Amino acid sequence: MFEKEVAAIIEILNKELGYYSDLTALAKTKREVIVAGKVAELDKIVKLEQNMIFDIGQLEKKREDEVSRLCIRFGVNGQAVTLSQLTQRLSKEERRVMDVLQQRLKHVLAELKAANDLNGELIKQSLEYIDFSINMITSAGMSTSSLYEEMNGKEKTTAEKKRFFDTKV
Repeated sequence: MFEKEVAAIIEILNKELGYYSDLTALAKTKREVIVAGKVAELDKIVKLEQNMIFDIGQLEKKREDEVSRLCIRFGVNGQAVTLSQLTQRLSKEERRVMDVLQQRLKHVLAELKAANDLNGELIKQSLEYIDFSINMITSAGMSTSSLYEEMNGKEKTTAEKKRFFDTKV
C-alpha cells in the first residue's frame, strides 16, 4: 500500500491531470469558437478557463505541501528536489504509478500547449484582419474628396482631412 504522503500526491496529480485534460478539450472548443467569431461564447470559455486555472493553483499548493512532508520524511532538502529524485526513494509500485502519471501529464500538457499556441495564432490573425479592415475603411473614405467638394472645385488639403485612427492598437 502507498505511504500517506505518496497517496495524497498521486490523488492530487490525478486531479490535475483531469483538469489539464478538460483544459485541452476546452482549448479545442475555443478554436472552433474563434474561427466562428463568437465573441460572447469565447468570453464564457475564457472565464471557465480562469476558474479551472485557479483550481489547479490550489491543487499545486496542496501538492507542494505533500511533497514538503515527504521530503521531511526522507530527510531531503525540499527546495531543490525534483519529482524524479523523490520517486527514486519510493517503492517499486509507487514509482511505477508516479512514472505513469508523469508521462500522462507530459503528454496532456504538450497537447494543451499546442492547442493554445494555435489559438493564439488564430487570435493574432483575427486582430491583424480587424486592423487591416479598419485601416482600409478609414483610409478609403479619407483619401479622396467628396463628390460635392469636387463639384464646387474645392478639394481639402491633406491637413484638413482627418483620420479616425492615427495609431495601431
